Amino acid sequence: MSVPANPKAMAPHRPGRTRTAPPMRPDGFPSAPRYRTYLLFDATGLTYLLAGFAVLAVAWSLGSGPEAWARALETLRSPIAIAFHVLVLVSAIFVGVRFFRLFPKAQPARIGPAKPPPRPVIHAMLYVAWAGITLALVAVLGGFLP
Repeated sequence: MSVPANPKAMAPHRPGRTRTAPPMRPDGFPSAPRYRTYLLFDATGLTYLLAGFAVLAVAWSLGSGPEAWARALETLRSPIAIAFHVLVLVSAIFVGVRFFRLFPKAQPARIGPAKPPPRPVIHAMLYVAWAGITLALVAVLGGFLP
């Protein structure tokens, strides 16, 4: 059942010529599964923000001398930092899979004279590209490739 929200939540600065309906909360908000998924998707942004701050802190310590760099590396080896990076990885995978599910639906019905491939083929191509780029980055960052 819908519950009325704050009636002034979306009120214009000055009254318009016509009346608008008062804002209403959607049914089942926030406990319905799809709303939980939206909220979880939005919460991944916080993990990216915190990861960005962590990158800035590590870069700052790199420019602050060998002692600061050693402290930063020791901090990154802590179980809390490792758990946080696992959370960021899970967040990135969640957003990537969600994007890949949406991408085929957003394709036009025709691309010039050609029709796009079926959705399973697009999904497969996206996942193969994602896996290939991930493996290439792991090889470069791991020192296996120059």
